[in-house]
Amino acid sequence: MPTHSPEAAMIEPNQTAFILKVTRPDEAELSGHLVMFYVAITTSEDEALAIVRHAVKADATVETTGVRLSQQTASALDLEAGLARAL
Repeated sequence: MPTHSPEAAMIEPNQTAFILKVTRPDEAELSGHLVMFYVAITTSEDEALAIVRHAVKADATVETTGVRLSQQTASALDLEAGLARAL
């Protein structure tokens, strides 16, 4: 049985779950960089960039990936519009 209600993460018709790539310096990594992916449900990719930039450290680089989650996947992950979440 699901732990969240189906309505909890409903995406409005004008919203999309955008996936963004975040890269930041990390000496512990062999490449010297840590790469993570975030998702944000918004009405535009620019808004998604702003939300993720606000959620990560200032030294991180945030890039769009052109990848989007389906509404079913966003709902299954219990995502909330307007918030960034690491995947």
